[in-house]
Amino acid sequence: KPWKGVIDNSVPSDYKPSMLDGAEPDANLKLEYVYGYRCHDVRNNLRYTNDDHFIYHTAALGICMNPLKNTQRFHFGHKDDIMSFALHPNGKVIATGEIG
Repeated sequence: KPWKGVIDNSVPSDYKPSMLDGAEPDANLKLEYVYGYRCHDVRNNLRYTNDDHFIYHTAALGICMNPLKNTQRFHFGHKDDIMSFALHPNGKVIATGEIG
């Protein structure tokens, strides 16, 4: 494991870990935009809907893109990478499948 030495040697000698209480941080994050597209091991994973949006996926996230407004909506319902999806002929219903 040659990478382990890089990790072990990259910690500064004067680093002192802080004492965390294990609680979640006091922050509310909201996903605004995704830069990325899964294409290296899947096929036919970009579709146009009837309302001129297009849908695709990356990692465990489904994305609906409005190219005219440059906005996105997201589907967060997966715990593992999405590997397939199908668009109903009506252009409004989507089924997705994940790796796990």
